[in-house]
Amino acid sequence: MGKKGREIVEINIGEIINDLNKAYADQWLGVYMFWYASKNIKSQSQVKEILERISLKGMEHAEKIAFRIKSLGGTPIFNTSEMVRLGNCRYPDSINLNSLNESLETLLNFKRCLIEVYNRIIKKTHGKDFVTYSMIESIMLDEVEEEEELESLL
Repeated sequence: MGKKGREIVEINIGEIINDLNKAYADQWLGVYMFWYASKNIKSQSQVKEILERISLKGMEHAEKIAFRIKSLGGTPIFNTSEMVRLGNCRYPDSINLNSLNESLETLLNFKRCLIEVYNRIIKKTHGKDFVTYSMIESIMLDEVEEEEELESLL
């Protein structure tokens, strides 16, 4: 991001980078969880396709967040154990792939945590960092739609 782009951010850039890195960690963990479930869940192919699509969309979200972190002068988290440690959302110890409802509940809980994370960033950046706000608002729309889609599978 250029000089003027950083100047117009009216919030501590280090704090925003930290918040985005935590969200980035959560997003990547969600990508893996949804991908893993899509490949291993004992369910119809329609459910598997939805979970895989959510995983792929999550990867797009992670890429956007990484780009923003870099444009603010930060570096996205690399180490996956750091992602688990630093992320906002508790990564489950396991997922019961033999039960569709239990699997979906686990995935929904993680999705809902992501929504809470993005909601906090939206509130923090509103009127202070338009670029981050706009990006996270766009991601939030996808996350809310995915939550609704997962709920409809229960």
